[in-house]
Amino acid sequence: MSTTGRRGGNGSFGREGDNPEDTRPDAMPTSRALVVQPKKRSLLSVEQGLPPVAQRLPAGMATTEQLDAFRELRTRLLAMADGVGLGYFSTLVVPLSPNSGASFVARNLAAAFTLQERFAVLVDCNIRHPTQHVALGARVEDGGLFDFLEQPHNNLERLVRPTGVPGLHLIPSGRPPNSPREYFSSSPMRALMAALRQEHCYVFLDGPPIKGSPDARILSDLVDFIVLVAGYGRDTTAAIAQAAAMFDRAKFAGVVFNERG
Repeated sequence: MSTTGRRGGNGSFGREGDNPEDTRPDAMPTSRALVVQPKKRSLLSVEQGLPPVAQRLPAGMATTEQLDAFRELRTRLLAMADGVGLGYFSTLVVPLSPNSGASFVARNLAAAFTLQERFAVLVDCNIRHPTQHVALGARVEDGGLFDFLEQPHNNLERLVRPTGVPGLHLIPSGRPPNSPREYFSSSPMRALMAALRQEHCYVFLDGPPIKGSPDARILSDLVDFIVLVAGYGRDTTAAIAQAAAMFDRAKFAGVVFNERG
C-alpha cells in the first residue's frame, strides 16, 4: 500500500482486477496531502502501523478500531493546516457518488477532533438525503440549515445543537426545501460560514454527491480543505481523478475509500 504526501506523488488504490482502469499503480491521481486506501478487505487504513478497520461500517459512530483511522485523518489535516498557518479550519467531506458513506466519514472525523478537548461543528448540507439528524438525535421539526437559508435571522446560536458526543455540535439540515434554489452560493450561507469561522472550533460540512449536481463544487469555495469519499470497488480511478480535478489543488486533502455493505 502507498499513500500520497504533501508534495504529491504516485500511489495505488483499489483491488487489482476490480476494473481495467484501476489496476496500475501509476494510474492514481496526484494529491497534495491525504490519501487513505484499503488494503485487502479493510476500509480505512493508512501507513505507519494503523490497524485495519472492520469490513463493514456501522450506520452510527465508529468502533474503537475505526476511530483510530479517523484520528489519523485528524492528525494529517492538522498538519496540513499547520503548514498554511491555520489554527482552526473548515473541511468539506463530499462523496463522489451517492451511498459512498461520506456522512459516516464526516460525522466520525468531526468527533475525532473532540477527543483533544476541542469543539467541532458538523453541518448537514446533504440537500437530498440528510442523515445526521437521525444519527445524532436532532429533530428536523425544530428547523436547521435550510430553514435558515430560506428565512435568514440573526440568532445563529439556535441553529447549533449539542449532541451526545461531548464537544460535537450539529447544524441539522432542517426541513427540506420545497423548490430548488442556489442555497450554497447565497449570502445567508456565506454569513453562516463567516460566523462559524469566528468561533474556536473545527467545522465539517457533510456535502452532497459530486455526481449529478454542482453543489459540492459550490460548497468547496466556502471551506479550507476538501476530503473526497469514494466507493471501494465501485468508483473507478478515472472517475476519482476527474472528481479531484474539480477542486482547488491547494485545498484538496485527499481520498477516503469506503466500502458499504
